Amino acid sequence: MDIEDIALSEIKPYVNNPRKNKKGIAAVKRSIESFGFAQPIIVNGEHVILCGHTRYEAAKELNLATVPVIVKTDLTPQQEKAYRIADNRVTQETDWDKWKLRSEFNELFSDGDYFTGFTQEEVSDIMAMDLGFRNAGEMDAEMPSRIYPREIACDEEQDALFERVQSLMGKKKDVDVVMELCGMFLSTKSE
Repeated sequence: MDIEDIALSEIKPYVNNPRKNKKGIAAVKRSIESFGFAQPIIVNGEHVILCGHTRYEAAKELNLATVPVIVKTDLTPQQEKAYRIADNRVTQETDWDKWKLRSEFNELFSDGDYFTGFTQEEVSDIMAMDLGFRNAGEMDAEMPSRIYPREIACDEEQDALFERVQSLMGKKKDVDVVMELCGMFLSTKSE
C-alpha cells in the first residue's frame, strides 16, 4: 500500500457522505498541527474520498497544498459505499478503559499540556474519578498500579489520608486540583 502526496485540489469529497463531520474538524485540525498529517486520506481511482472527509476539511482550513493519500482501486462501487459506512461505524464499537486512560493522562500532563482530542472538561472528569475506592471484586488487571484502593491501605495514617483527599475533592473537577491531591497522596505513600 503506497502513500503518495496529492494536491488537495485534486481530491473530491463524496457527495453523499452520510457522516456529519463539522464537529470534528477543529479537533482534527489541531491534531494535524500538533502531530503532522499522520493518517492519510483514502480515495478511489477518481480521487473521491472513501475515508478521511474530516481530515480533508481540516487540511482545507489549514491551507495545505498537498496531503498524504492512499489510492484504493480494488473496490467495486458498492464496496466503496460499504467501506465508507463501515470505516466510520466500526470505531463506534470501541470504548475507553478510563482507569488506563487516567493513568496515561497522569503521566502525559505531568510535564506539559498536550493535545489529546479530549476537552478540558472530559480530562477533568476522568482525572476526578474516584481515586480507587473500589471494592475487592472490582479490583482487576485494569486497575492502575499507582491507584491505591482503601482496601489495601497499609495503615491508619494512609486511611486517614484517603478520607482527607476524598473530602477535599468534593465536586471539584479542575485537573490541577485533582493532580495536586494525587501528588500529595502519592508522595505520602512513598514516604
